[in-house]
Amino acid sequence: MLRIAVCDDVPMYVEILTEEIGAWADQRHFNVQIEKFASGEEVLFEQETAGDFAAVFMDIELDGIDGMETAMKLRERNRMVSIVFVSQYEQYFKQMFQVYPFQYIEKPVSRQKVSEVLDQIVEEHRLFYESFFFKYNRRSFNIALGEVLYFASEKRVIKILMEKNKQYVFYEKLDDLEKMLADYNNRFIRIHKSYLVNGRQIEQYLPGHVMMRNGDMLPVSRDKKGKITEFYMDFLAEGC
Repeated sequence: MLRIAVCDDVPMYVEILTEEIGAWADQRHFNVQIEKFASGEEVLFEQETAGDFAAVFMDIELDGIDGMETAMKLRERNRMVSIVFVSQYEQYFKQMFQVYPFQYIEKPVSRQKVSEVLDQIVEEHRLFYESFFFKYNRRSFNIALGEVLYFASEKRVIKILMEKNKQYVFYEKLDDLEKMLADYNNRFIRIHKSYLVNGRQIEQYLPGHVMMRNGDMLPVSRDKKGKITEFYMDFLAEGC
């Protein structure tokens, strides 16, 4: 699922962009979550509290902090977020390069241009921004699967270990989570009854262990050694 923010202080433009993004998703058979905002502050707060967006479509002229400043703050927190400026003022082009790379759509937006931009975003972020949705303590979370190092299970409590020392917890059986993640583009492998790891986040294979990119050493069960060797060879063959 792609999580996309649409931000404009003119409600009509928010609704038009939301409709065009929805039409693109229906045509491409993509599952998207579109969230609407009227200010840069709202976008930043949502990113801070509920997780990153794959893309943010926003006007440059906004009440409060403008789109340019919002984009720079978004990039400070996540350098890979796709920024799409939607404006009718071409004089902002020089300023836009402060947050390069970016996309630009001129108002009034066309369905063709929105589709072209979204196709490019999907290609760039096909893996990294594939998101995973879960709930914990009556709150909903969307996280980027590409940033997940591994899932660690203790009974029915699963801890998510991510890049930049981020951690989350939720309730689920690891067996059920493994089946669920099999349908995603990011590839996870069960190395132990308590660990499900992101294949792209494995730094090194060692006898009986794997070392993750954050330095964590995780045990590999004896019955999983053959499977993980096969998994690793597939990754090498794919050039990952």
